[in-house]
Amino acid sequence: MKLKLFFYLCMLPFLCLAQETQPQQFSNRYGMKMKQNEDGSYLLLYAKKYAKFIDVNTIPDVMTPYTYQANRLKSKDYKGVITKDIVYKKYKDYELILTVDFAETDNPAPFVVYLHGGGWARGNNGSSRSLSQYLAKQKGITGVRVSYTLAPQSDATVKVSIQDVWDAVKYIREHAAELNINPECFGFLGTSAGAHLAAVAAMTVPGTKAFVGYSGIYDLEKAAIIQKTKDPQRIGYFCGRDPKVLREVSPVNLIPKKNVPASMLVCGTCDVTVECEQSGIFASALKKRGGVCELLRYEYYDHNVSSKTSDKMEEIFFKSVDFLTDHVK
Repeated sequence: MKLKLFFYLCMLPFLCLAQETQPQQFSNRYGMKMKQNEDGSYLLLYAKKYAKFIDVNTIPDVMTPYTYQANRLKSKDYKGVITKDIVYKKYKDYELILTVDFAETDNPAPFVVYLHGGGWARGNNGSSRSLSQYLAKQKGITGVRVSYTLAPQSDATVKVSIQDVWDAVKYIREHAAELNINPECFGFLGTSAGAHLAAVAAMTVPGTKAFVGYSGIYDLEKAAIIQKTKDPQRIGYFCGRDPKVLREVSPVNLIPKKNVPASMLVCGTCDVTVECEQSGIFASALKKRGGVCELLRYEYYDHNVSSKTSDKMEEIFFKSVDFLTDHVK
């Protein structure tokens, strides 16, 4: 014990130095990343990319840093939910987990499957935790946060990840009794790459009631994040960008002919990661098939419009709560 304490005391100055030298991250209220200059002023990290959309000097408060302060959302409203991690699928080198946030109800609950973002290559199922637990605690909707195969993992492709999501849903429905869920009342929510996978599942799993997508990719044959990437790992994940594969895994091509899930799509008009038009294309296709679709386009906002780096986080959070409660329960 004394040796451990001595080691910690010796390392403390170095740890403090590392924290001091790590640059602080800034963003404005639109979720645009910023850097602070030596004179205290700020500049946008991706100013040239934003300039393709708009003259940034015309955007209100564009150079003002933003820090999230809880307003309507309080931690007591979602913390304390019973949670359980379950291995739903095993590969040779890794396991896939679904994390269940149990609804506070005695009756079988509807459920929502959450899929995290991260460019199909990173991230974990801790994403959407507060939303999942809020719906579980306040609305009686169980949340299931699902991990899936990522691009760096062995033999990973987009088709493998989609199969993971299908298998997760199959596991959930087959274990409905022990999870205390209603296997016929469910929806999907995803962010960015997770919105792509969630949309594929929502359009292909019969009985899906609702889908919510934040900054999603829905037409892979047109999406710049795929078509313009030079990342060999991402290109390999999408099977060398084979047009046939891209068509087959694009949600815009998978909308069912009847019983189209109700959908809510969120995007920012200055998204430099995934163009806002992706949500517009999908919304139009959903409506053409007779589906209910709410398209929320936020002027000037970047890719992280739904995160705490944006002042729209709580607005989108509670719109999602209302939408899923209305359509899943």
